[in-house]
Parts: sequence; structure tokens; C-alpha cells
Amino acid sequence: MPTFGQVIRTMPTKHYHIDRTENSPQIDLDVDNGVMEFIGRSLPHNSEQFYSRVYGWLDEYLQSAKGETTVNMRLDYLDTSSSKHIYNIFSRLDAVTALGRPVKVNWHYETGDEEMAETGKDYESLFQMDFSFIEVEELF
Repeated sequence: MPTFGQVIRTMPTKHYHIDRTENSPQIDLDVDNGVMEFIGRSLPHNSEQFYSRVYGWLDEYLQSAKGETTVNMRLDYLDTSSSKHIYNIFSRLDAVTALGRPVKVNWHYETGDEEMAETGKDYESLFQMDFSFIEVEELF
């Protein structure tokens, strides 16, 4: 119990964030809680530049991640270039499962959007991560 005048120091929360636009998803990485979220549609004008920040964050996070990592995917569209980047992100995450660090992917898709559901199932077939498919009325 702190006494009067005693300063309590806590570690700052580390959180990375990119705002969603019409053509690019919101991306959040909560380092402390091991949660990564993708929300929106992904067809950025320069996907290499857009996703390079995410690779940097993810690589930094994976060096020190301890427990389970949860990835929440709430995308309504992925262009071909973005699909490659999601594959690369999942490859990095999949590599840590071999080290005994679990990764759970919650793949949300809108009711009736079988194409996005199938896209998630395609990724599931390529990786050892634990995928859950969640049908929702609205993604965002």
C-alpha cells in the first residue's frame, strides 16, 4: 500500500494503431494483451508501404510475446496484394506456434459473404494456427 507522497510507477501500455480509411483497414496491435485486429477493407494504394509498418510492429511484438496471441479479422474485402500481406503476417504468427506459443485467429465474416468465409478457410488450410469462423450481421 503506497504511503502519502509515494509515486507508483507502472509500465506504459504499448499499443499500435492505424486508422481505417475507405481503402485501408484499421489495424490495432495491443502488445500487453496480445491482441491484433484488422477492421475494414484492404486495397491500399501502396500496400508495401502500408503493411511494412505492420511487419515492423509484429516482428517487435513476437520477439517478446509470452502468452497466446489473438488475431481478430473483420475484413469485408481483400485485394490480391493485401492477400499476400495477410499471408506474410500469418506466416510470421505461424512460426511462433512451432515454439509453443499459441495463436488464435477469429475470422469474422458477414452473413451471406461466402467469399470472405472461403478466404479464411483457405488461410486456415495453410497454417497450424487455431482458426474460428464467426458469422456476424455486420463487421463494422
